[in-house]
Amino acid sequence: MAIPDLSPHALASLLAIAEHGSLSAAARSRGLTQPSISRQVQDLEAVLDVRLVERTAQGARLTPAGEILADGARELLTGLAALPARVKGRQGEVSGTVRLGTVDSIGIYVLPPLLARFVQANPRVDVQVVCQSSPQLMAMLLADELDLAIGTTEHPKLTCERLYQNPVVVAYPSGLPREQVPTTMAELARARVLTFSRGLTIRTLLDQAFVKAGFTFTPVLELANVEVIKAMVRAGLGVGIIPDGCVQGFELNTLAVKGLNVSRTIRLMSRPCSASLAVEKLAAWLRQLRAA
Repeated sequence: MAIPDLSPHALASLLAIAEHGSLSAAARSRGLTQPSISRQVQDLEAVLDVRLVERTAQGARLTPAGEILADGARELLTGLAALPARVKGRQGEVSGTVRLGTVDSIGIYVLPPLLARFVQANPRVDVQVVCQSSPQLMAMLLADELDLAIGTTEHPKLTCERLYQNPVVVAYPSGLPREQVPTTMAELARARVLTFSRGLTIRTLLDQAFVKAGFTFTPVLELANVEVIKAMVRAGLGVGIIPDGCVQGFELNTLAVKGLNVSRTIRLMSRPCSASLAVEKLAAWLRQLRAA
């Protein structure tokens, strides 16, 4: 198979043009001169016999052919950057940086002890963690801003492995009389409910479940963070619907509601391309959650 003469440095410059929108800004970001950037683009165009960049009144942008090349270049350069760590890793030294994303509830309650054991076992691996919504985590993976993510959604361009099912429960203050705690979907439909905002996985599943059961579901507060929901519940503003496992100690009580069979799927998400040994090692470690 003939391998085209595509310089990794030229591909990186093409990505810089896509990101910054001009040759001059791309040159500054790469520490090169504008003529050097122009020559690299011209070399790519000569090899592929297609125009990749067009100048505009605002600067420069990629042509449709340039966008296709840029998509492939991102994966190629990510794999190339991971090669040194992979080579060292095969010699017994697992090192490097892993950018891990997680949804808040997993990052708060599930991930810390697992991650602490991983770091202790792999002291030369630097794990950087960010918490975002699952759709945002997918976007960051696709933009090569993360290496791995634990979320609740799927994307056709990502590898999404099922880890486990996480049901929802009702959370209520410990001092609330038991007869005031909703135990059925009909009672929940009449209660003051605090839960997640529209567009988030649990809220979508809840809306679907209540529609299917023939009940109107109108939460009095719609929030994005499980800790904020719990704080509002503790303040007596209503009962919360949150993922099971997000209450520790005696801060709140929880119960499963009869007929509310809603569970979110927790998934390990990654890009389907070559990863460093450190990324592969952490991914294997996170798969322990399958037995949780």
